[in-house]
Amino acid sequence: MTLKLVHRPRGGQVVLLEEKDGYLALLSQRFGPRFKKYRQNWARAEERRYLGSFPLSLDLALNSGCQLNCLMCPLKSRPEKLKRLFWLPGQYRRLLAEAKEHSLPALTLGLGCEPLLDPQTPQRIKEAVRAGIMDIRLGTNGLLLTEKTIGPLIDSGLTRLEISVDAVKAETYKAIRGGDLNRLEKMIDLFLNQRSGQKTVWPLLRVSFLKLPQNKGELKQFFKRWQGRADLISIQKPIWFPGSGLTKPGPGKIKTVPCGQPWQRLGLDFKTQAWPCCSWYGEELLGLNFKYFSVYKIWTSKKMTALRQDLLLNKPPEACLTCAWAGAF
Repeated sequence: MTLKLVHRPRGGQVVLLEEKDGYLALLSQRFGPRFKKYRQNWARAEERRYLGSFPLSLDLALNSGCQLNCLMCPLKSRPEKLKRLFWLPGQYRRLLAEAKEHSLPALTLGLGCEPLLDPQTPQRIKEAVRAGIMDIRLGTNGLLLTEKTIGPLIDSGLTRLEISVDAVKAETYKAIRGGDLNRLEKMIDLFLNQRSGQKTVWPLLRVSFLKLPQNKGELKQFFKRWQGRADLISIQKPIWFPGSGLTKPGPGKIKTVPCGQPWQRLGLDFKTQAWPCCSWYGEELLGLNFKYFSVYKIWTSKKMTALRQDLLLNKPPEACLTCAWAGAF
């Protein structure tokens, strides 16, 4: 069966494919007109033609670090990777209270971290569901999935489980991520079997393939392996970050940065520092923290407004130019 294009954002950094028209249709059936309106606003915000008074999505790192040392990730050069830091008690509840007040449509867990390091992740998802958030995504390397953790994730109300795989051959996966591909695939099979056994389609499964020199030639096999198993397949281009193991791009000139993320989403890292996007290059752009400001105040702040204005005037800050040059556009 031929894969169909679901989504290709500006720059094409992430291309989303599916076998049948099921992903958005299933979510629309589950959540009705509110979901359809959210997706319409998301598409308009990507083109910078819509700006709500609150983000359409929050991207969160409720904990720090990761248990892997992936080639493309800058975490390996950061001391907080090993500290296993978590948000303070009450911070998440305060966030969800504000999300409920403003009818937040979407939430992603996994900004710059491995969210399954936090044993409270399924409970946090349940709390987000009770706050009225519709589309709840969990981005993970998947290696911390176990028979005991899969069931609570399925029961939590999670809508999308997004697993980065990046390889077909075990030796390729080892070279890129330093983990055991055979174990990962067993855990994914266990997830699919448990989901099927519970007679549910939720959470939908997305598997991702980041195109790198190390996995060159494996993409066609990747499609073959995951078609009919995964609900969505994501093909991604790498972005170079300082501290990663990727080769730094050569000199080049970026003329424009057509990024719509500051119109769509807001990130909060494990220090509750606000990012105007999901890129590591955005972590220092705002200098605003959820400890001292509400999400609403950050979203409507002078700094966010100025950033959007600079992007519209094609006068992006250096961080945005570097992100574009590094592979985002």
